[in-house]
Amino acid sequence: MRINVRQFECAIVQYQSLIFTICLTMTKNYFDAEDLAQETFLSAYRNWNRFDGENPKAWLTAIAVNKCRDFLKSPARKSLPLPEEDAALLRDPGGLPEEQAEDRMSKEHIRGLCGRLKEPYRSVAESYFCDEKKLSELARESGQNIRTLETRLYRAKKLLKALWEEEQQ
Repeated sequence: MRINVRQFECAIVQYQSLIFTICLTMTKNYFDAEDLAQETFLSAYRNWNRFDGENPKAWLTAIAVNKCRDFLKSPARKSLPLPEEDAALLRDPGGLPEEQAEDRMSKEHIRGLCGRLKEPYRSVAESYFCDEKKLSELARESGQNIRTLETRLYRAKKLLKALWEEEQQ
């Protein structure tokens, strides 16, 4: 039987929701159901010459069920365990959005507190706490003695603690 394009278009419009629902019920996955519903109509189009013209709903339903069964039995669908080193690449290092926002607010707060310090404590505190530089790196960059920087950082910590406690009251 030669395909009647208009009749086929009507069948798609009339049964697309039913076919999608069948596929979704069987696969329990929205995206797989979309693909299988599309494959159902594509298969029906290719095999229209086998359709006897009676009851397109039953014919399309049978195609959809068979497509879903084949999909569910497919060995390509089986999931393989992901090696730990590959799984590590997929992890989000930033954490949850709430944690990221909280972390950003804390860093901004610390930067603000460091900005309230007087020199030479401000530059050491900002470099150490905000820019996350090590004292050895800071000594190399600035040409200052590491013991001097340690003393300034120690005093900066005491001053920051006092500022923090002042804010909490």
